[in-house]
Amino acid sequence: MNKTWRIMQELKDVYKQVELFHTVEELNGGGESLIVSISMKTPRFLIKTVRVIPAKETNVELHILDSADKTKAQILYFNTAEFSTGNFIDGIYDNVDLPYDDKDGTSHFHFEIINPGSVPSGFVIEVTGLTVR
Repeated sequence: MNKTWRIMQELKDVYKQVELFHTVEELNGGGESLIVSISMKTPRFLIKTVRVIPAKETNVELHILDSADKTKAQILYFNTAEFSTGNFIDGIYDNVDLPYDDKDGTSHFHFEIINPGSVPSGFVIEVTGLTVR
């Protein structure tokens, strides 16, 4: 086995893809929010893409948090559909290189989703990334 092949195999074991999905059935408008924690296999990873798809045409805010306790949590990422895609029906789509480390030590991914619009809507949240050592 040549050296390049060996290095490629080592990197394949180090940088495994992380895919997290969550569906929020409905959030009322007017700023209703929900904090969600999704179980992960590792406590840290490198976030590569963030996607929030609304079921109805409404604005959405997403805060990625490093802890489930909002009073202690630091906001690692913040975006809205208004500034991300400029179109409420498209929601949020962002390419980022953001290291995520769960400060709770529970190997969970924490985020808060907010519906600041006037229309109740459901949302699909998709986050992809790569594991890190």
